[in-house]
Amino acid sequence: MSTLLLSLARENPWPGLAVASLNLMVALFLVGVSLLLGIAISLLACVHALVDREPPALADAGKRRAVA
Repeated sequence: MSTLLLSLARENPWPGLAVASLNLMVALFLVGVSLLLGIAISLLACVHALVDREPPALADAGKRRAVA
């Protein structure tokens, strides 16, 4: 079977080029999806950190004004 595939590849290189280009497109797609997921996760983490912060206490704010 492998000799049949090799003989076909020697005569016509187009199927091999098609598979290589498809492989390249899939690889680029996966890289793009991973980048988008990384950006989305980092944005969600940043928003979560901003929302989860506790506001400063009012007593602390009065002390800061008196010192300044």
